[in-house]
Amino acid sequence: MSEKLDCLLISPPIHHKDNDNIWKGIDSNFPPLGLADMAGYIRDKNYSVSILDCNVECSSVESFGSLFKKEFVDKYVSIKIIGLTTLTCNIKKAYGVAQICKKYYPDAIFVFGGVHATFVADEVIRNDLVDIVVCGEGENTLHELVAGKDLEMINGIIFKKKINGKQEIVKNPSRQRITDLNSLPMPAYDLLPISKYKPAKGSYKRLPAMSMMTSRGCPGKCSFCSKTLGNRLVFKSAEKIFREINYLIQNYGIKQILFYDDTFTAFRKNVMELCDLIVENKTDISWTCFARVDFVDLGMLEKMKQAGCHQIMYGVESIDENVLRKINKKTNINQVVNASKWTKQAGIECRVAFMVGNPGDDEEIIKKNIRFVNKLNPDILIVNITTPFPGTEMFAWAKENNLILTYDWDDYNLAKPVMRLKNLTSDQIKALYKLMYQSFYFRPAFILRKLFRIRSLSDIKILLSGLKAVFSLFQPKGGTARG
Repeated sequence: MSEKLDCLLISPPIHHKDNDNIWKGIDSNFPPLGLADMAGYIRDKNYSVSILDCNVECSSVESFGSLFKKEFVDKYVSIKIIGLTTLTCNIKKAYGVAQICKKYYPDAIFVFGGVHATFVADEVIRNDLVDIVVCGEGENTLHELVAGKDLEMINGIIFKKKINGKQEIVKNPSRQRITDLNSLPMPAYDLLPISKYKPAKGSYKRLPAMSMMTSRGCPGKCSFCSKTLGNRLVFKSAEKIFREINYLIQNYGIKQILFYDDTFTAFRKNVMELCDLIVENKTDISWTCFARVDFVDLGMLEKMKQAGCHQIMYGVESIDENVLRKINKKTNINQVVNASKWTKQAGIECRVAFMVGNPGDDEEIIKKNIRFVNKLNPDILIVNITTPFPGTEMFAWAKENNLILTYDWDDYNLAKPVMRLKNLTSDQIKALYKLMYQSFYFRPAFILRKLFRIRSLSDIKILLSGLKAVFSLFQPKGGTARG
């Protein structure tokens, strides 16, 4: 053991232990694309870097220690920086992972970043395990940290410093965003265990599959969304996206891409150019994406279908005008109906997402949403319990009005009410959440439609596993069923 590692980037485990969480049954995992971006960037600057994705390598903090010792402690005599990316629902697990790492590498600098660390930086930096918090984008900041630049000269960080023998917290100015994504090197896909990633059931057509991000930011201003990078949207050129797709095809045999941009269709011209490149080069790839109902049209959807797009997910959230105003969605029912109609007309599967427990919700509004979505008849329905994550306008509003039920971040998992509503109790929200799934997926019309579309054994497996995930919502806690 003599090697030294400049930087280890860790994605802590996300484990859904509640029976009431459908994502436990979905049994999917997603690559930490942000870490791959940062790893590719600092490696391009000639620093050594590795990624450890706990979500596919170990299922819990308890199992992390033996894996970490085998993969890193037995190999590296020192690690200069250990960085952990954080979500609200796994911040406590991130602390647990850091504690184990510190046992073996007490001299390492522990850096926390990601959406939770960005928005709850004051809380995170006060944890004894954390030396530095990176707020916002991490490429340039991490490079300067690895290079050993004076901390007081690094924008975008909060750190601890001894002043007159007393530990103080120093907040540096914010870092300006990267506006030219084309200038960034290829994400370090080779540092990820690509063969171990599994997309959500029903979201893919072929395997192996891989996720991609082609833009940063979102044009929407929804009150429930964390704007880590603000509203300004920047994107990679169609040519760069196309090269990245081909890299994944040639090096990993990828047949399916899942674009995880908040609004993939925001730049119509770029989408059309990408589709033209895929079609003209006869690139054999299937893909899915997320979009807003106010950022699609029939012509673009038909072009996307021709280029291999087979499914789009639209965040609808609600069709009640008052609720939509309260969450600042800025869409309407006509746009939802048109987007669904055009998507089906183009031959693309329509996947819609709704939320239960929005400000202004009551039982009749949720039942109205249920009637609407059953009439709309999309191919897939996703339902989440409205969760005011730190950093959102909704969280600030709920906190100011004393509506937050718990600050146990483990409960912020989209399947448990954490906000008090005027017209619905927590038990009512959970019941309506289940009812929305039950009313949609247990319809004979839905089941028959899926049966008639079966073309292979793989289709049968996907259908059965998806139904199993929905059934898991209705099992009593303490049951024996396994997700």
